[in-house]
Amino acid sequence: MPPTTSKHVSFLAVLFWLAVLIGTWFALDGALHRCDQWLFNRLGHSFCPWAEEDYPQLLAPGQPVAMEPVVTQTRLRECPAVGMVELNDDACAAAFAALPLGPQDFAVLLNKLKQSGATTVGLSSPLIWPGEQGDMVREMLCRVLAGFEHSAVGLRGRTAAQPDFTPAMLRNASIPQENIEGDPSGLPIANRPLPNGLTETPDALDVVWAPDWLEGEPHTQNPSAVDSISFPLLMRWNGETIPTLPFRLALARLGLDGKDVKVKLGKEISYGGFTLAIDANSRTRLNEAKVTTIPLADIVSGTPLPAELGERPCIMLEQPAAGQNTPLRLERLARTLSQLAGTERIITHTSERPCGGQVLRQLPFMQSWQSRTTACVCLLFFLWLMPFVPGFLRWFILLALPCGVIWAAAEQVQQQHWFAAAPLLAWWLVLAFVFLLHRTYDKGLFGKRRK
Repeated sequence: MPPTTSKHVSFLAVLFWLAVLIGTWFALDGALHRCDQWLFNRLGHSFCPWAEEDYPQLLAPGQPVAMEPVVTQTRLRECPAVGMVELNDDACAAAFAALPLGPQDFAVLLNKLKQSGATTVGLSSPLIWPGEQGDMVREMLCRVLAGFEHSAVGLRGRTAAQPDFTPAMLRNASIPQENIEGDPSGLPIANRPLPNGLTETPDALDVVWAPDWLEGEPHTQNPSAVDSISFPLLMRWNGETIPTLPFRLALARLGLDGKDVKVKLGKEISYGGFTLAIDANSRTRLNEAKVTTIPLADIVSGTPLPAELGERPCIMLEQPAAGQNTPLRLERLARTLSQLAGTERIITHTSERPCGGQVLRQLPFMQSWQSRTTACVCLLFFLWLMPFVPGFLRWFILLALPCGVIWAAAEQVQQQHWFAAAPLLAWWLVLAFVFLLHRTYDKGLFGKRRK
């Protein structure tokens, strides 16, 4: 019979290696703080919704949080409130002695607005007056329009079989072709102006004109069924792309012109540092626009303009064509002007936040003497029993230990906690080295084999 062998574990050897491992733990505790910082930073970015620039503060129990000042900027689009004045038959009959309104009536009305402090005025009207109108009254209307800080008059048009040359007052406002990308087929089109009583006046060359109502183009005649969609911002006139009445007026109010506009049709339009999304018909969303209705009788009687119009009141007037009384069109023109004339305001906020943006508190029980004593007792039994564990199972247990440490660290970082994981992993390397020596030498490190 071959001699049998049995394992004998020396209690003194176990105590010796227990002292070595405990000494290693206390030596590493606190010395590997940078490693813990790196480890929990990586785990935080992997398992938590941290910002890319965030990193954690690893705080001991009771340690105050280090704070840093943070400057944030909020960009707001401030749109001016636009007053709406409807020049339909009922309103005009209540405010004027005779109908229809002539150029002298428009001049009086606009002069009243100027005296009330209005600085920006847009006029959408057929500009058709029955009977012969003298040059003097028409020139007076042109001079009143020119007296505003910013004013624009809508030019109505249509698409004819025989096109006319693009009027000079529109060509000057066209957007350069190199500033335009995309398919223009969705834009409203015209190639001939409709007759009106003002364009033939010599002084009309000093008036700012813009495409407005187009015959046969529903987007320019009726408001969109969707309440938040604007009036078209652009039209095609003989192949040239021209800002419409509310857009031309908004550009003037912002000190810009067509050369400052860049367009990606069906995608976006940019001007003065702003970028707005547009559809194929060059319409945008009216998210911040503000409008208020002003009765025509209040203007004629000299009633002060509403306070919500601010220090530089902006007014949009519309006289519907015969049989085309659509109040919602005036509102859409005014809201479009308000949205496009908006300016950007930057609000700066200064606040404090934890340095790095993330705070992890150390698990308190990891530092208590009770937990450390319990860990030492468990380590004592672990060292005592491990020599009796089969080799493959022993190494499986050893390999499971670091995986458990990493898993526990990942769980704790999601709860905004941390513990000294890096010293534990370094301590595990020492432990693995101890058992590697035990396997290498026949006599072992925990005692001798008995035959």
